[in-house]
Amino acid sequence: MASRRVLVLDDHQIGSMIEGHSWSEFIDDDDDIELYIFTSEGALSEKDKSSPRVRAYKEVAHPTTDGTLEIWSFEMHKKYSFTHVYTNNEDLIIRTAHIRTLLNIKNGLTAETVPAYREKVRMKEFASKGGYPVPPFQRLFAPADLIGFIEKQGYPVVVKPTLGCASAGLSLIKTEEDLHTFLSTKLFASIDVDQRMDLVGEFMAEGYMKGGMFHVDGIAKNGQIIHAWPFVYIHTCLSFCQDGSAYGNSSVPRSNPLHDRLIKTAQRLLNILPTPSDGLVFHLELYENLDENRLPDDDFVLCEIAARAPGASITHLIDLLSFQNDKKQSFARLDFRISVSLPIPESIDDEEKVVSDLIVPRKPGKLMYIPRECPIPDIKYIPLADTEKPTVFEKYDVNGMNSSCRFIAETKTMEHGQELVEKGFEWFESVFINTPLDEPCTVSLMKELHRYFHRKIFK
Repeated sequence: MASRRVLVLDDHQIGSMIEGHSWSEFIDDDDDIELYIFTSEGALSEKDKSSPRVRAYKEVAHPTTDGTLEIWSFEMHKKYSFTHVYTNNEDLIIRTAHIRTLLNIKNGLTAETVPAYREKVRMKEFASKGGYPVPPFQRLFAPADLIGFIEKQGYPVVVKPTLGCASAGLSLIKTEEDLHTFLSTKLFASIDVDQRMDLVGEFMAEGYMKGGMFHVDGIAKNGQIIHAWPFVYIHTCLSFCQDGSAYGNSSVPRSNPLHDRLIKTAQRLLNILPTPSDGLVFHLELYENLDENRLPDDDFVLCEIAARAPGASITHLIDLLSFQNDKKQSFARLDFRISVSLPIPESIDDEEKVVSDLIVPRKPGKLMYIPRECPIPDIKYIPLADTEKPTVFEKYDVNGMNSSCRFIAETKTMEHGQELVEKGFEWFESVFINTPLDEPCTVSLMKELHRYFHRKIFK
């Protein structure tokens, strides 16, 4: 029996814009480790299924909504005495922590410590108590709590699930009319099922923060950051989900003073939060602090922190920054290895460059035409929607693919990178064809002809 017996909990039912991986790829020949994997149907690669490292696995339709995950984990632990439990799925972080507590596994986050990295009210309570800047916030148990919060803070305010992700379920309330709409049609719509009528504190109100947003993606050991990659958001996930705006990221180079300031504030937060004694992978989102009366070190305000790797597009940018010349390494590999107490490189030689991307969302309607290639030099264009046939899109779905395409630029400065991806977006907006779902067939036919001749010319 191997010295490390790792239970891997995963769910890949949602498609990704980045190519997947095999778990066994992250294991070196001399690593003394065995894997036991619970995942979604069709997610496990043939390489993993045939690997001697994978001693057992089970696939179900939707692990994130299947409680037999815990039963399988508990029964398999009786046989194999797991030493680690790993997940990189945000919807499974809390359940994974509770499984560690159930199995008396001491490494990683536990049922007691995981709320600081997942439950947004507890997270901000931890941070605020430690002196870290946070927006005004309040847990909501009833509509009166929201009304009282607005009376104190004024408009606009944000209401979001305390366990939400990717801006799912978030509402921006700017006016009294918005408040009436939210309270009459939205607040109870998600809970009035199976006879449950009351809120149980699963929503929070938060003051709306103006200014820019940033994120720091990193790896800590014993609470100390050993690798970190700071980024500036080009627009935000909120604008992507709610307004249909393009969203992206631009890395902050080491030569920019913002680089060290962002890493310093990330370490300051980790010094406050409970951290596991071994490895922690984190994705920290921050607001720019525009308060003129802020303290000298309070340059940023906490949006949220998650004990997981960033989204696939961001890990891809990190790989372009740090591992483009070392195909064996990747952020995903570091994430897995540090989380199961396997060694990772102590130093990483980053190139002094900037990587930027911009993800263009789908728009409601029928996407009739999307180009295969982009004529703009120095930019990589990746179509994400089907380029061969029209496809229908109704609205943003956190469990679906919501993107039309992606632009990536590698430059010497943040300004040039952002300029290039924005230029790519302007080009895309001028050539793609998206028709209303109720548009007459004759009009759609004319646009189909346009699509046909455009492809003939620019093929």
